[in-house]
Amino acid sequence: MQEVESRLSGSQREWRLRQGLEGEEFGPRLKELQQATGLSEWTLRVCWARGLRDADSVLAFLGPRLDSLSDPFRCADMEVLVSRLVRARADQEKILIYGDYDVDGTTGAALFFRGLSEFGFTQLGVRQPDRFKEGYGVHAHVMEEAHQHGVRLVLTVDCGITSFAAAEKARELGIEMMVVDHHQLDVNRGLPPVLAVVNPQRSDCPSGLKQLCGCGLAFTVLRALRTRGRELGWWPVGKEPNLKQHLDLVVIATAADMVPLTGENHVLVRHGMEVLKGSRKPGVKALLHAAGLEGKDLSPGHLGFTLGPRINASGRMGSAGAALELLITDSPDRARELALELERVNKERADVQNEIWDQVKVKVEEGLAKGLFQHGVVVSDPAWHEGVVGIVASRVTETFQKPAIILSARAEEGYAKGSVRSYGGKDVLAALQSCAPLLKTFGGHRHAAGLSVLLENLDAFVLAFDQALGELPQDAESLPLYVEGQASLEDLTLQTLQELENMGPFGPGNPEPVFICSAEVRSHRVLKDRHLKLQLGDQSARMEAIWFHAAENREVYSPDELSLCFKTAEFAAVPEINRFRGNQTPTLRIRDWRKT
Repeated sequence: MQEVESRLSGSQREWRLRQGLEGEEFGPRLKELQQATGLSEWTLRVCWARGLRDADSVLAFLGPRLDSLSDPFRCADMEVLVSRLVRARADQEKILIYGDYDVDGTTGAALFFRGLSEFGFTQLGVRQPDRFKEGYGVHAHVMEEAHQHGVRLVLTVDCGITSFAAAEKARELGIEMMVVDHHQLDVNRGLPPVLAVVNPQRSDCPSGLKQLCGCGLAFTVLRALRTRGRELGWWPVGKEPNLKQHLDLVVIATAADMVPLTGENHVLVRHGMEVLKGSRKPGVKALLHAAGLEGKDLSPGHLGFTLGPRINASGRMGSAGAALELLITDSPDRARELALELERVNKERADVQNEIWDQVKVKVEEGLAKGLFQHGVVVSDPAWHEGVVGIVASRVTETFQKPAIILSARAEEGYAKGSVRSYGGKDVLAALQSCAPLLKTFGGHRHAAGLSVLLENLDAFVLAFDQALGELPQDAESLPLYVEGQASLEDLTLQTLQELENMGPFGPGNPEPVFICSAEVRSHRVLKDRHLKLQLGDQSARMEAIWFHAAENREVYSPDELSLCFKTAEFAAVPEINRFRGNQTPTLRIRDWRKT
C-alpha cells in the first residue's frame, strides 16, 4: 500500500489520507480484523477511518438493529405532546398536520397522516405552504383558516420553530399548536409560545437526537405514541400498528435532507432501504416505477439523486400538494397519475436548472476575474426560477469551492429570494446572522439556508456576507478531498463494493469512500454535452467510470478536437455498483483527477 501524501490535483484541491489511516496502528490490526469480520482490506480501511476499530463495532455498524433505537421519551416535551394526542384521540378532535414543502416536510406530513390514521385518529387534515405565495414556515393566516374549519390542534413537522406570529395567532384563537422540528431555534427569541416543542436542538433536550431530520423526528413521535397506546390498550395484544413499514418515507427524507448518516439515522436508513424495496404504498411504488427503478436493486444513490428530486420537484416548480397526495393516497390509479405528473415536472426542473447553471457560471467567472467573491459567491437575476436556485447553489460550491448564494430577484416586489449552500465547513447560518440587519428573512442550518433581501440592500449584503464568511473559521476536515488510500482496479472487486455499499447510505457524518486509482483512459464518450463516460485500464483490470460535468472542463476535454487532454491520470473516485438488466458490475464515479 503506497502512502498518500498531501498533493494538489488537476483542480488544485488537496488530497489527504483520512485521519487514522496514516498512523502505524492500522496495519498490524488489519489481519486480526479480517479474520474476525471476513471483510476485505479496503472495507476495513473505510471502517477504521470512521472510528470503527474493533470487530464488534464494525459488525454492529454493518448490521444495525431497530431495537437499538433510544427511548423517544428522552426528547424534551415528548410527554406533553403524546399526552395531548392521547386526549385528541379520545375526543376525536380535528387535527391539522402542517409540513414544509421539501422532501423532509412532505414525507414527514405523510408519515404523520398515515401513522395517526392507523392509530385511530379520524379527523385529520394536511397542509403545506406554497413556496412562492407563502414561503417557508407556518403563517398566521393558516391558523385563521384552521379556526374556521373547527381545528383545535395543529401539529407541525419540519417547520414551526421560528413561526412566532402563527403561534401567537393560534393562542389568540384557542388553537393548541405543537411543533416537531429539527431546525435551529431563534437565538434571540428562543422557543415559540406553543404547547409543546419536540426539537433536539433545544439546549434542555437530553435525547442526543440532533442529527434526525423532520421525518425522522415524526417517526420518533409515533414510536412514543405507540408505546403509550400499547399501555392504554388501544389494540389487541400483537395487533398494534407496524411502524417499520413507514421507514420507506424516513429513508427518503433522511438521505435527501443532508443530515449526518450516523447514530440513529444509520439504523433508520439501513432498515428503510429494505422497506423501500418492498414498499406497499401505492405512491412509493408508482414513484419507483416512473423513475425506472421498480423491481431493481436500489442503491443508496437512488435516494438523494433520483427519488428525492422527484418529490422535491412538485414544490420547486409549483405546489408540493401533488407529492404529498402521492405519498398518502391508497389508490394505485391515482398514484400512477401523480407519479407521471411528478416525472414531467422533474424533467422541467432539470431543464430549467441547467439553463440557470449556464448563466450563473458565466456571472461567477466574470466576478472572480474582477476580484469579487473572495470568500463566497452571491449572484442574482430576475429570470432565475426561485424553486431551483438551491440546487444551482450546490453546484456552484462544488465547482468554485466557495459558499454560494443564488437569488431570484423580484423587481416588482422589491426583494430577492434564494438559497445559500456551504463549503469548507463554513457556518453559513452564522454568516447570515451577522448580516441580519440587511436581510428581510432567513433561516436554516449551518450547511444550507434560505433568505430574502431587499433589493436596495443587495449590494451592501454582498459585501457584508463576503466579509462575514472571511471572519468565520474554516473546518479543516472539510476543505481537502479525503481518500482511503491507493487501490488498483483489481482491488475493487464486486464483493468489496457490496461490502462498501453496506456501509451506506453516505452523506454528512458518513462520507462516501474515495480511493486513488492510477489508470489509462482506453476510450471515452460524451454524455449530454456535459459528462464523460470512460473506459479505464491499468496493469491488472479494466473498469468503466462516470465523470459528471467533466466535458465542461477545458483542462479535461477539448470539444474542438473531441478528445481528452491527457491519456493517463490519477483519479480520486468513489467505487459503486452499476446495476443494469440484472447484472452488477463495479464502476467508478470520478470526484477529482491529477495528471501523471
